[in-house]
Amino acid sequence: MTTLAPPPPSAPQNRPAPEPEAAFLEALRAAVRGEVHADAVTRGVYSTDASLYQQRPQVVVVPLDADDVVAALKVAHRFGVPTTPRGGATSLSGQTFGFGMVLDLSKHMNRVLEINPGKKWARVQPGVVRDQLNAAGRPHGLHFAPDPATGSRATVGGMVGNNTCGTRSVVYGKCIDHTLEATVALADGTVIHTAPMSDEQWQARAAGTGVEAEIYRGVKNLINANQDAIRDTYPKVLRRVSGYNLDEFVDGAGYTGDIGPRGGGPDSHNAGRRTWNLTNLITGSEGTLGVLLEIKVRMTPNPAHTALCVVHFGDLIDSLAAVDPMLEHRPSTVELLDNVVIREAKVNPSTSHMAYFVDGDPAAVQIVEFFGETADEAQRRARDFAADMARRGIGYAHPVHTSAQEQADVWNTRKLGLGLISNVRGSNKGRDFIEDACVPTEHLAEYIRRIRDLCTSHGIDRLALYAHASVGVVHVVPALDLHHEEDVETMEAIATEVFGWCMDYGGSWSGEHGDGQLRGQFLPQMYGEQIYQAFREVKGLFDPQNLMNPGKVIDSPAMTEHLRYQQPGYTQALQQLSPHYHYRDQGGFALAVEQCNGVGACRKLGSGTMCPSYMATRDEPHSTRGRANTLRLAMSGQLGDDPVAALASDGVNDVLDLCLACKACKSECPNAVDMAKLKSDVLQTRHDRHGTPLGHKLMGRMPDAARRFSGALALIPNTLAKLPGYGWLLEKVAHIDRRRPLPGFATTTLRQRLRGRATPPAPTRRKVILFDDTYANYMEPENGVAALDLLEGLGYDVTVANAGCCQRTRLSKGLVKEARPRGHRTLQNLDALGDADTPILCIEPSCASALADDLPDLIDDAELGRRVARRVRMIDQFLAEEDGIELTADADHFLLHGHCHQKAAFGTAGIHRLFAKMDGVTCDEVDSGCCGMAGSFGYEHFDLSMQVGEDRLSPAVREAQAADTPVIACGISCRHQLHDALGAEAKHWVRVVRPKASGDNG
Repeated sequence: MTTLAPPPPSAPQNRPAPEPEAAFLEALRAAVRGEVHADAVTRGVYSTDASLYQQRPQVVVVPLDADDVVAALKVAHRFGVPTTPRGGATSLSGQTFGFGMVLDLSKHMNRVLEINPGKKWARVQPGVVRDQLNAAGRPHGLHFAPDPATGSRATVGGMVGNNTCGTRSVVYGKCIDHTLEATVALADGTVIHTAPMSDEQWQARAAGTGVEAEIYRGVKNLINANQDAIRDTYPKVLRRVSGYNLDEFVDGAGYTGDIGPRGGGPDSHNAGRRTWNLTNLITGSEGTLGVLLEIKVRMTPNPAHTALCVVHFGDLIDSLAAVDPMLEHRPSTVELLDNVVIREAKVNPSTSHMAYFVDGDPAAVQIVEFFGETADEAQRRARDFAADMARRGIGYAHPVHTSAQEQADVWNTRKLGLGLISNVRGSNKGRDFIEDACVPTEHLAEYIRRIRDLCTSHGIDRLALYAHASVGVVHVVPALDLHHEEDVETMEAIATEVFGWCMDYGGSWSGEHGDGQLRGQFLPQMYGEQIYQAFREVKGLFDPQNLMNPGKVIDSPAMTEHLRYQQPGYTQALQQLSPHYHYRDQGGFALAVEQCNGVGACRKLGSGTMCPSYMATRDEPHSTRGRANTLRLAMSGQLGDDPVAALASDGVNDVLDLCLACKACKSECPNAVDMAKLKSDVLQTRHDRHGTPLGHKLMGRMPDAARRFSGALALIPNTLAKLPGYGWLLEKVAHIDRRRPLPGFATTTLRQRLRGRATPPAPTRRKVILFDDTYANYMEPENGVAALDLLEGLGYDVTVANAGCCQRTRLSKGLVKEARPRGHRTLQNLDALGDADTPILCIEPSCASALADDLPDLIDDAELGRRVARRVRMIDQFLAEEDGIELTADADHFLLHGHCHQKAAFGTAGIHRLFAKMDGVTCDEVDSGCCGMAGSFGYEHFDLSMQVGEDRLSPAVREAQAADTPVIACGISCRHQLHDALGAEAKHWVRVVRPKASGDNG
């Protein structure tokens, strides 16, 4: 039997990870065609995932293809450098970081290679995102059934490596039940293909020579030698993803029940069927045996129809005791949300609009789903279930949700559960360390009650629970502050106690999140000496030098090592920071950065707005998570002894540079990370150290120029902009791309237009303040006039604010010190207009977000900021909330592109409600991300700006142009982008509507 080499020493807590050898890097760069990164920032970005840990690699490789992976492995093997494969890095147990070479398979190796609808399988590269695979399968009525909450960014390779399960595992099982074949590269670059085979085929494969034959011989011998122990030791629960899957090779071992009968799912099959398939060992091995190059997976028919019943409980333990009676109705899932998650869901910007399904203030809800061949069947099953629960006194409310939108809102709220738990003020947050145990459902209520009592005895005052009650997996998340050693000790003490209970109940310490570093130390106790040694022998067969993701699954460091907040000097470094914003909602700059817990929602593709630059580049450093990790490393002294200098460094600036400051992260990230504000603050720090670039001054102080050079003097800048060579000069001195035409200044300003304006009719409605922003005043006064016409035509008593600039341009370019006193004056001027109930109406979304969000947190007078912020509304939002508003439009159909700041802070529902009131008029909103312009971003990053727009917006606008459909865009940047990219003449919505006149049937 091959013997596993001793594990490499883990990087000590008090010493940084080793720097890469020059010879190793030179050989790697010569062999690999993809990207090879050895800079401190990129290595730091890849040092964490969604877990509690941090371990900086020596090098990060982003391979172009399988050949690149093999080449990189051969070089690493020659130099004895460990390798960790990485996909979406959504691991909660610490699987996707390592101190050697990290292979990021998500950027280039992300294609669906083939779908066979007849035989219901797909062949994919490991980096394809689960939801993207399902989008490809949708035309065939097929999907990859394992459905983790992170499916919008989790890669199939990562899911297979983890043996991921998901919401509906009571029907569909785990990844191992859907993974058919795999192509795998071993640590030395040897490539093997694994597939189901008969015993005879296995023996033939084992009879050969070389590494592969040795693996086949060794695995067969190992199974034969340990059959009885495997039968006796493996937990008899469906949700077991700890250790290696030796039970798949032994009849009567592990879970041998059927998957599917409870839910009556569309593709039930027996999880207990034993086959000789080496793929079953690769699945769930967490990258410790090899690197997945290609995977063949089963594709399952989509459920025909679904319906939900959300059972509300006044007591958490009662909700868990009800699981078995619920399962009698054969649901496809039963998912728990407790009052902590529910409370956060009601106030978090990413979920507050979806949490209407909660009735009252329950201690917990159970989301129970039913499949049906017809809509009537699914709805009948849900209603029969609700009636039975009510009859048996289980729960106090049982609403049934049948519409697609209602069900999507419920599930989206559930999927954001982890982020919601940690989205609280301060450093005492929910931590995942006992969250993944699976116990038989009959013990679930007692198990959770004991955990709750244990946490109370340790002084833990907040405990959140959510997840998969139908299979005995409830994610229990106690709140701890892991900056403090005493809380680290409490974490380990609780984990040790709870692990014992899990074993007593016949459970598994990991039900879906895997072992990684977090649970590795418990495996010897869970499986016993014989099976644990068998695991080490499996590892030795595939990876005798222990180079594949060492320290995961077996021979792991303690769960308290390599914690991200226990890095040397972390706390002392934070004390040197002097941020410019207050970060009142988070408790300071450091905590605002640490709001990012790594769940990676910013890596989602094809939906929402966050994160535009990641969607375009697929580069981890250009995700919100990558930027937050960079700031965390810099501020904690891990990118240099002086954290202020590190924040001002070129490396940090390069990571922040491609942030569009769209604010989508504040609303779409379940942790509400506001990277736009953080970027603004850090840019000011950089300016303080290195001086302010000319381009930042020009763009940031643009409102001053607009005020000086609009009107009679507008001819000067407008003419200059058209002169040959002017664009070239700006590009050289200010880094404004010459291909981007500059916006012109108005020859007649808004104030000039209003001087000769006729006296409006006597108002019939209340007083409002119209905020006349820089753009409406000096660049597009027609929008200001249209807004004033609209409001006065509806009978409002309108006062044009003339209060000053919102400072958005200064904030976006890091001129924060200049913005603070000017913004304070603007807020004072607005505060003096009208009373506390007089709304301040904005035309430009980025100005509204500055007034309602950024300036109030920047100025010292918090109460002034709160008073003004409470009054700020988008004009459409305000009118949609008013009674008796009747409008008509210039066309019968429009296409709307929502501005990023409007979607993040106010929403576009107001525009839709206003158009919905008009007879025969429709308005469709593009499911688009950022347009790509984002204030001045598109002037400095022209190509990327266009690429961002091409993601979804530009194709939709081209279709609208072909159909002569008018396009609405409320942001001046959006309108310029559509004009520059497509020649589209988009308009603000106030210019395409008017008050409905008597007799107007429009």
